[in-house]
Amino acid sequence: MIKGVTFDLEGTIVDLEAAHHQAHLEVCKKAGLNYNLSEAIKKIPHFIGGPDEAIMQEIKSLAKTSMNHEEMLKLDKAIYEKELKNISIAPRTGFLKIFDEIKKIGLQTSIGSLTKEKEAIRIMENSDILKLFNFKNIILKEHVAKLKPSPDVYLETAKRMSISAKEQLVFEDSPNGIKAARAAGSMAIGMPIYNSEECISKLKDAGAYKIFKSWTEINLKTLLEEINSNVM
Repeated sequence: MIKGVTFDLEGTIVDLEAAHHQAHLEVCKKAGLNYNLSEAIKKIPHFIGGPDEAIMQEIKSLAKTSMNHEEMLKLDKAIYEKELKNISIAPRTGFLKIFDEIKKIGLQTSIGSLTKEKEAIRIMENSDILKLFNFKNIILKEHVAKLKPSPDVYLETAKRMSISAKEQLVFEDSPNGIKAARAAGSMAIGMPIYNSEECISKLKDAGAYKIFKSWTEINLKTLLEEINSNVM
């Protein structure tokens, strides 16, 4: 039976991916790779979900650029901060309604994210969601030894909620996040930010139990009843 629900942060709850992805694409261009978004998603394994360090390394390998890793990261961060000024930092439509329903049912909640703590706090404060979570249940990049797709983050979120990983339902927007949840033994739901065949198929291949393009598509009662009946 599902006793706790864990959410990835960026993309899944707060969609800042347009800023991230524009930055990544501009770094690609600077390195000599004139990719569009679709090409980047196909050719750069960590493009959706990060971390940025892995993305920069993959771009460097593909482009054979003279820029070093630190220069690429610095450029990526500068472009991201510039692009972020044009984006509303708010929960995706429908998230707050689903979260409220989860709490009314009495389920535990947590966050499991690759985002660094300082940046995660900024995002959660600006989107007004920090107050929704017990701070001890927020697991971020600095809190685990191995990053997604390793299961560490979701094993730790389950531990913080005092449940087993099999009793945890995870919402994720990236294939590596889905893989991490499945490796931990948790059921995973895909929440893509792009309605493209490429993105959806990657989530399916990673092991997503179901995929919803929006939080407004979810009937929580029906979803939980289905999951609980399948695992009993």
